[in-house]
Amino acid sequence: MKKERESQAYPVGEAIKKVKAGSKAKFDATVELHINLDIDPVKQNVRFQANLPHGTGKTKKVAVLSSKKVPTADISLSETDLPKIESGEIKPKIDFEVLITEPKYMPILAKYAKVLGPAGVMPNPKNGTVSDDVEKAIEQIKKGKVDIKTEKDAPIIHTIVGKVNFEDKALEENLMEVINILKQNKPPKTNPIWIKSIYIASSMGPSVKVALEL
Repeated sequence: MKKERESQAYPVGEAIKKVKAGSKAKFDATVELHINLDIDPVKQNVRFQANLPHGTGKTKKVAVLSSKKVPTADISLSETDLPKIESGEIKPKIDFEVLITEPKYMPILAKYAKVLGPAGVMPNPKNGTVSDDVEKAIEQIKKGKVDIKTEKDAPIIHTIVGKVNFEDKALEENLMEVINILKQNKPPKTNPIWIKSIYIASSMGPSVKVALEL
């Protein structure tokens, strides 16, 4: 469903209020953040992590492949469990949404990349899912660490900043955390004004343009 968009831009606090008012979902809808950038998506990509101060409102199911059992993981995997992923007995995106591993297991996991990659759960050092300290990595994911990147073939970022039932201030602080870290990850050789526009929306509501000093 294509979202309706207003051309008028609103200060972030007012934009959040409009998004909440426009949310007609009968469930606690997610608040989405959409950012349009002035970059070449082929030559310049943007990827970073943000620790949202108020979390995402959604607890992800985390699996861990580690040399020891990790109590904070939803699923603790061993090498003998990996064929179950390939066979479909353990299903990525259903049984777990994030896979964290120690670096030494990456060569083994490479054999299962054809299953883990398309499901979006292949561990990657760039998003913090390959770590010697798997317990800390799990804690960060559970608290609201999000991996943010531009689309593969478009200069657009899509991410989430919370739920409609969050306090306005919490949504604003989450949104500004993403924007501030984005500004720190400006690719070289880009135009001075490289953030073209920012929109927020609820899962099934209209998009509202955000007016920010970009």
